[in-house]
Amino acid sequence: MEFLLTCGVEISPQWTSEPLRRGIARFRRDLQMTLNQGDLIPAGRIQLCLVRSLGPEQYSIDLQSSESMIIRAADDLGAVYALLHLSRTALGVTPFWFWNDQQFERKELAAVTQEHIVSKAASVALRGWSFEGGQLLEGWNIPETPTLGWEMAFEALLRCGGNFVCLPQGKPAALAEAMGLWRMQDGACPLDAAPFDRAVPGKSSLYADSADDYARLWAEAVDRHKQEKIIWRMGLPARGGDILDGRELAAATLPRRGAQIGRVLRAQYDAVRAQLPTAPICLMDSDCAALERAGALSLPDDIIRIWQDNGYGKFVSARQGSRDPRTPQLPPEPGPGRGGVCFHAAYSDGEAGNCLTMRPAAMDLAARELCDAFEKGARAMWLIGAGSVKPHVYPLDALAALWRNVDADLNAHRTGYLRTYYRAPDGWALQNRQLDDLDTCLKSWFEATAAFGPWPDQRAGEQFMAVAARAVATAWLSGRTRSSVPELRWAAGDEPFAEQLDWLRGVCADALPGFDTLVSGCEYAARPTTRLWADTVLGQAKLYRYCLGAVVDLCDGWQQWTAGEYRACFLKVGRAAAGFEAARRVVRDFAHGRWANFYRQEETQTDLARTVWVLSGLTALPRAAGDGPDYTGWQREALGPDAPASAMRDEALLAILERADAQKRQ
Repeated sequence: MEFLLTCGVEISPQWTSEPLRRGIARFRRDLQMTLNQGDLIPAGRIQLCLVRSLGPEQYSIDLQSSESMIIRAADDLGAVYALLHLSRTALGVTPFWFWNDQQFERKELAAVTQEHIVSKAASVALRGWSFEGGQLLEGWNIPETPTLGWEMAFEALLRCGGNFVCLPQGKPAALAEAMGLWRMQDGACPLDAAPFDRAVPGKSSLYADSADDYARLWAEAVDRHKQEKIIWRMGLPARGGDILDGRELAAATLPRRGAQIGRVLRAQYDAVRAQLPTAPICLMDSDCAALERAGALSLPDDIIRIWQDNGYGKFVSARQGSRDPRTPQLPPEPGPGRGGVCFHAAYSDGEAGNCLTMRPAAMDLAARELCDAFEKGARAMWLIGAGSVKPHVYPLDALAALWRNVDADLNAHRTGYLRTYYRAPDGWALQNRQLDDLDTCLKSWFEATAAFGPWPDQRAGEQFMAVAARAVATAWLSGRTRSSVPELRWAAGDEPFAEQLDWLRGVCADALPGFDTLVSGCEYAARPTTRLWADTVLGQAKLYRYCLGAVVDLCDGWQQWTAGEYRACFLKVGRAAAGFEAARRVVRDFAHGRWANFYRQEETQTDLARTVWVLSGLTALPRAAGDGPDYTGWQREALGPDAPASAMRDEALLAILERADAQKRQ
């Protein structure tokens, strides 16, 4: 038996809700994207039935005849997942169809041939994305449909089997709820309560002085949001004043510190449980986790303890400036409580994050870390840092495969991912040898990224090169080169400027040969594929390669500056600026079609535009030292009698000198 899907299929829901309405509308759009409008084939009927005996978010699909299908679902998300399953398996609409510009060849109908389907429970109960650092997505201006970017991000999450987002209150959060997703509170104020200093002006913000006021604020927050699908987040407030005396807390013994923090957390827990006996509650605080591991903090078992990675995919403590003790964040053994993780596919720390490129550390490392966390109890919640989504699609898809089935084979997943999204220009599937070339390139990305430390997670995103270049150029311009650059101490140590530059050059120069090979391989692999490859793996490899070469040129320019070789220094610094400008051009090449207004690198901490601007300004120093005060000597050397009498601008002179040097080398 087979059920025939057509554009005219009738969908009859047994209940009504906004997530279900949107889910049905989405399914109809999928039908229209993939099928022709035909009248020759009778339209079938899909019945949606609510069956509470199924587990949360579960569904079954049964074919009654070629024209009748029954979907039984436990709740809104169960029905949404059932329709998305049909879209994926029968219509070929993939989780990242929008973000990867999937092209559909319309057909007359699609057949569902499996007569009985029962969904499997995911390995992890709560599966979601955080969009912290996602400035491209947050600032994407689409005049006709201003919320389209957020809607497509939430749709991709649903198609990946996700069920929650981490967002502050506001329009995107309301849209996520309308689509059926839970919202994890963002944590600026516990339980989304009003900041204390605003809600209770003039009173002491210390919990010891104002416990009743805090209890009232937290109870009001729960009452205000209790009808929403909320994952309640406890913690110490980040806004509204100090809830505990910092000096007293620092001097206290571990048991006393745990008791003080425990009283605050217990009051928040009681505020939620007084009105919502079964609502999910979480705690994401590394200090609290350390106290609990030390036995100084006791919390109810139904609180989800979220263990955080260091931003680079390793469950050790996050670096604090130059201090990086790499304290393990996972418990040594599974405990009685519920566990969860916060893990990053995208990270923006202003030092070595990845805003515009894939995560730099290996996916195998990610799988090992997450599987280890799962074995130690992280089965209740996985929160994945998704950034702006589009630059990170492959890692997000791989991590979603793990939260659906923690035993997923990521090597097989990578092959399947490439086969799904990368095709020949005529739409046909690529040959196996062509897919092997793509596979080799994608796997090599994670092996080629620059290592800023000895550990496998200490791999640099593209932010590393841009931020370091701006810091070096700024110190050079302002004459602060007798001491260390503060922005490089976290990695290069509190060493003299020249030694920091030697270290920085070594990190980037060591990675250059690998990226030369990777770019060459990606260009070869691109020949039988569509533009998507150039917009993703090849484009990101070129961007990263340009940034590496620019930093090496900048460091070489400093060596020539100290040696008094000002003309050579001028050229090297100019090449560094040109390298980052080339990286900018790569990003601008991504900006076509629907993405024309998406890529604004000025909106991320990588900030390639500002890096070009700073390095272009730096060229004034070697030119002043070697070509001033007339600023015409170098152009006369290069052009002879054809040189203009007036001084050329730096950009024009750099081009002239580059050509002159190239002719000499020939």
